[in-house]
Amino acid sequence: MNSETLRQLLLDSQLAWSLALIASVILVRYLLTHAFRKTSWPRQDIRRRVHMVHNFGNLIMVIGLFAIWVSELRNFALSIAAFSVAIVIALRDVVQCLVGGIYQAGMRSFTIGDWVKIGEQFGEVIDNNWLSTTLLEIDPHGLGNGYTGTTLYVPNSVFFSQPVKNLNFMRRYIEHTFSIVRENKGENPFAIKAFITQRVLEHCESFKDVAERYCKLIESRMGVDLAGTEPKIKITTSELGHDVVTITLFCPREDATDIEQKVTEDFYRFWYGPKATDTASSTLPAAGV
Repeated sequence: MNSETLRQLLLDSQLAWSLALIASVILVRYLLTHAFRKTSWPRQDIRRRVHMVHNFGNLIMVIGLFAIWVSELRNFALSIAAFSVAIVIALRDVVQCLVGGIYQAGMRSFTIGDWVKIGEQFGEVIDNNWLSTTLLEIDPHGLGNGYTGTTLYVPNSVFFSQPVKNLNFMRRYIEHTFSIVRENKGENPFAIKAFITQRVLEHCESFKDVAERYCKLIESRMGVDLAGTEPKIKITTSELGHDVVTITLFCPREDATDIEQKVTEDFYRFWYGPKATDTASSTLPAAGV
């Protein structure tokens, strides 16, 4: 048996072991993933476990293939020494993504299920591997869940050039601000301030205690002082001279739109509801005063 025949047999055995390793890893990964998705665990826990299985399976596959082909890789590396510079340049982006993934894992800036903002991209992290991070896009100006239905694949190399903001603490409760603009018809706009403040407090009464505890939790975890849970009413004027009432409140994200609509309804009922004219007129100063 000559050296060429021996080498061919060695390559055939390495190829067979490689295919067996890949098939085994894929089969085990599929079975574990299928088993996790059949459980009654919370959706985020299932995602985390599936994510761990995929990454661990990929790691085993890479280490196994490297162990099987180490002799061939050594010979291959020696044979391409003259082209090493070109290979480094060609794989620069891949290396940057790999190093970015290691950097993010070391920093632990986010995990599966967190809401993050990477540069201008805003979404929920649904997968994170060595090369890229997958986000389920969320409309930064939307309320409720705010999912747009778009999946974003962000290369890990952006962690070196773009800021990463973890917004997970603002996932349940947000500081929601909205404005109501109304043409001034001679009434004092401050006449509505006490009424609107009272109505906002009534709308927020059901979750007031939970909001205060959650606000304190955010302050404790992040080491910052928030503005608090009390609603804030500010009255200004627009460039056209219209009255602008700006309301800021700390509320559950999914309730923000509903509360905004209720407060807007209260606003217009105050000015245009029954006896609104008498109520507004009583706030004006008497003539000759």
